[in-house]
Amino acid sequence: MSTALTAEWPVDEPQVRVTEADARAALRAVTGKPVIPARARLRFGPGRTCEAIARLLDRAIVRAESAGLDPRLLVVADGSAEAGEDIVRVRRKAHGVADWIHSPTCRVRIVLRPAGLHTAGLHATGQAAGTPGPPPADPVAPVPAAEPSAEAAAVRDALAEVIDPDLGVNIVDLGFVRGVVLDGRTAVITMTLTSAACPLTGVLEDQIRAGLVPLGCVDDFRVDWQWIPAWRPADITDSGREQLRAIGFTV
Repeated sequence: MSTALTAEWPVDEPQVRVTEADARAALRAVTGKPVIPARARLRFGPGRTCEAIARLLDRAIVRAESAGLDPRLLVVADGSAEAGEDIVRVRRKAHGVADWIHSPTCRVRIVLRPAGLHTAGLHATGQAAGTPGPPPADPVAPVPAAEPSAEAAAVRDALAEVIDPDLGVNIVDLGFVRGVVLDGRTAVITMTLTSAACPLTGVLEDQIRAGLVPLGCVDDFRVDWQWIPAWRPADITDSGREQLRAIGFTV
């Protein structure tokens, strides 16, 4: 994180609930403007507002103040947005029918800079105020690959008996299990759910513990919850889709 003695104060957020088009429009509206008026513009207008980007500026202002910077002297020097993974949640309808709610997200980067340095930088580069910079590097960490071992396969087979209590299908066919590796005699399971806000993490860990007890190849397990990239219905296996259709989901 940069300080007042350097050129930039960047704020990176990998999953902001706003469409790419809206995020880019909001950044164009405030790039080159002092951060305090920029935040007010995005929150209250005039014109089209964007609360999600205004909240990012809230966070940037708090960070600047905690580092001893005066936010009144900072401008929104640059910004970029790239479409991210949709957040997907379950929506149940009448008569047991259910489908998915998709909420678009963006990976957003905003750079604050002291006003004098920002002006000097524009003169040096010839960049016009309000022109978004290049897109940020993809912050999504790669999903760890599972080791092709008999023990890992046995753990995955056991996980296929763990049923998600909300969806009624096993966690492997739902695409929740992203990797299984063995660290000695500890099974390390990389998992996700339909949403980071899902309250079932503890319930599923209890079911996993019970399912792994009969295995002779492991003594313990650990679940590493991974929320980026977000889970998508495309992660469901063909078998999982058939099971969901049988209980009333549209997939």
